[in-house]
Amino acid sequence: MSANSHQESPWMGSVGIGMLLLGLAGGILALSFIGYSVTHSHAIWTGGRVATILVGFYGLMGVLAGLVNSSVEAGNGDGHDDHGHDEHAHHGSFSPFIVGVGILTFLYGFVESYAILVIGLLVILLGAVNWWREDYPNDGKQEMKSLGQPYKGQDVRKVGLWVLLMSEILIFGSFFSSYLRMRMGWSTHWNEDCNSMLETGSELPVCSESYVIVASEYVTHSFWTLLPGAINTFALILSSYTVVLALKSAKAHEFVPSKNKWIRMWMPDRRRAVRNNLLATLALGTLFLILKLIEWEHLIYGEDFTVKSSLAGSIFYVSTGAHGFHVFVGLIFLCYFCFKAHNDGWQPENSQSIEYFGLYWHFVDLAWVAIFPAFYLY
Repeated sequence: MSANSHQESPWMGSVGIGMLLLGLAGGILALSFIGYSVTHSHAIWTGGRVATILVGFYGLMGVLAGLVNSSVEAGNGDGHDDHGHDEHAHHGSFSPFIVGVGILTFLYGFVESYAILVIGLLVILLGAVNWWREDYPNDGKQEMKSLGQPYKGQDVRKVGLWVLLMSEILIFGSFFSSYLRMRMGWSTHWNEDCNSMLETGSELPVCSESYVIVASEYVTHSFWTLLPGAINTFALILSSYTVVLALKSAKAHEFVPSKNKWIRMWMPDRRRAVRNNLLATLALGTLFLILKLIEWEHLIYGEDFTVKSSLAGSIFYVSTGAHGFHVFVGLIFLCYFCFKAHNDGWQPENSQSIEYFGLYWHFVDLAWVAIFPAFYLY
């Protein structure tokens, strides 16, 4: 089945969805402004703005998807180039290097200027779009294999992803170990039972001058400040499950709908099973970022807990910010998977691409499982 068998034209598919999302973004911004005017809740206003930016970005990705898909289809011809190579097979790509340069520029922009940050984001988007263009017609055949030890015989893309994840472990390991090393040397509620929040009516003594207030004390201060992090934990764990469901559906050589009518409504056939589960992953990741920014807004403006206020704040925002950035990068590529799934582009022969993305997404999930208790609960 062709990649676009369910769409007469990508302009009626990806571009149409993209325009719809751009309109939805404007509606979300208007509703959040009305909600803020009525309730004066900064959480509604912050969440609405973040949701507007993300949904608008997904709409832009949809428009780009239509353009890229059109150019790919126009250039496919019979699927072979002048040298007889299969253009539908997966070949080597420089796009990961482009994305890597974009990430480097983006992160450098945090300490230098917002202009550099925006340039880095644009380079990331350029690499993602080029990767999209190259991988869209991939039919899963002639997957490049690794020749060297110890990965001989493994798919090159899978090997590259595992090498990436090993480097990611070093990055997050440095954040995590730095926090624990500093925390063991600080005077916190781990070794001093005192009233750090200066609550009225507390029977605990006031903390010493050397006491360091960490993010967890602001977060666990009440049920409502802890709730966003708890929901985010559930959302990421559930999103890993929906990725697995999408992969399972894509790999099935003969898709059999469930006998349960509710599950059958969600996954009536292969195309909608893969698409809907990937969309659920996208929605859960979006929810994570929205709640994360609401939480940051409360800590920065409500509690004056900033990057510059203390070393504890610096470590907290760098660690959780790096994790949030990884979620955002995952959502960029997840847009590609969703739009390709909408056009029935995932079959058992090329389902390994979803598997490789799933490895990255599961790592992001596991990193949060370590960050949440250390930074938010204790």
